[in-house]
Amino acid sequence: MNNLAIQMDLFKNNEEMEGSIFELYEKTPHREFKSHVQFIRAENIREAEDVAVDINPDYWLKMSVRPVSVEYVWQTFERLHYSYFMCKSMLGLDEMLGS
Repeated sequence: MNNLAIQMDLFKNNEEMEGSIFELYEKTPHREFKSHVQFIRAENIREAEDVAVDINPDYWLKMSVRPVSVEYVWQTFERLHYSYFMCKSMLGLDEMLGS
């Protein structure tokens, strides 16, 4: 199936999700983005930060929370999906798992 068709099917309620997705990410010492950790669905950034505290009480030392778009979530999914399959192939897990 075409990626665009998948994206359209998954995000029919795109407007509902906009503004309610936040990313917990690792930050550099200068508070810049370093790497993705996970996505959080919340009503606002304060609620997303509360979830982050539940995940790791000291998250604020090396992590931060920021609002992101549905398109960004999709792009991250595609990157992680590709990386997952590349790692699986490099490790020879395709043959081992019969995939």
